Amino acid sequence: DRILTETVRQSQGGWGSLTDWTEIEGAWVLKPRNGRANSVVHFIGGIFVGAAPQLTYRLFLEHLAEKGVMVIATPYASGFDYFHIADEAQFKFDRAFRFLQESVEDLPTFGMGHSLGSVIHLLIGSRYAVQRSGNVLMAFNNKEASLAIPLFSPVLVPMAQNMGPILSQIASSPTVRMGAEITLKQIENVISPPFMKQAFPLIEQLHPLYMDLVNGREEFSPKPEETCRLITSYYGVSRNLLIKFTDDSIDETLSLAKVLSSESAISSLLDMSIRSLPGDHGLPLQQGLPDVPPAMADAVNRGSELFTNLAVGTPWETVAKEVGNTLGTDNQIPRAQSSRDLAKLVDVITSWMASNAGPKVLRP
Repeated sequence: DRILTETVRQSQGGWGSLTDWTEIEGAWVLKPRNGRANSVVHFIGGIFVGAAPQLTYRLFLEHLAEKGVMVIATPYASGFDYFHIADEAQFKFDRAFRFLQESVEDLPTFGMGHSLGSVIHLLIGSRYAVQRSGNVLMAFNNKEASLAIPLFSPVLVPMAQNMGPILSQIASSPTVRMGAEITLKQIENVISPPFMKQAFPLIEQLHPLYMDLVNGREEFSPKPEETCRLITSYYGVSRNLLIKFTDDSIDETLSLAKVLSSESAISSLLDMSIRSLPGDHGLPLQQGLPDVPPAMADAVNRGSELFTNLAVGTPWETVAKEVGNTLGTDNQIPRAQSSRDLAKLVDVITSWMASNAGPKVLRP
């Protein structure tokens, strides 16, 4: 198959021209700029933001690359079928890894997930005999939709079902499509095409999510209890770093630790570390975008408002607002404390990876 590659230049501080992100076989790859990589990370982001990890997790992943980590981030369209997401993520990673074989040969390889991304890595480790030196699982959350998202069943599901025919009609309307094309064309005039191409998956996933609700899809698959059963029976990565953030109200890391240590098939070989670090659920999404040209700043702000407006009334409204804040420019420079928290997170992760870079361990 044809290998699709596209290099997007971005500076360490903003949208400049220093750091190289390369798209390879549907995955976004970031190589260390100074010297050979010392490890490889398969990164999977959280729901909604995982559609464009090279943008939404840019600062965090670039800090990892500064420490010598080669990042292979696999984007996915959010949805209720976690098996599909896991299969797609692993498929993209495998293809990108094979393409990079000469660069990554003999390097320790780690899985790394944030929020839903942690769940996806656990499913991957339960469904495939993945070659991993270990997994880094941040802000694990595996709640049912009705518990994870307030008012999901009594309000959002009926709302989506009522709005479904309207949304379908709007989506098929030539007039609306023309208006959307004009709007996007105006934004393209002040934002480079690569940025538009990368950001568009964040929008594209919204309509299918609405349609899932319209068609009566109310719960994630597998359900939380089934996910726990799969982890208990089949999860095969023995080295794990579990990270919970002190201000994260939806974290379930301790529940995961109990499953891995007391019930799982891997428990006899388990080498698990649990770290509680300062920050909230969205810490890895922290961004810093100084020196943005005025025209671009205006367009990015309008784009972030579009993301938020499109998600109103969906289970992903809160996340969309976080994405809007991430891509917007009202808070371009991270607060000093958030910057320190992010730096500490990266230091903890890379230190743990360095101490676990020995032979890969699989389930017995």
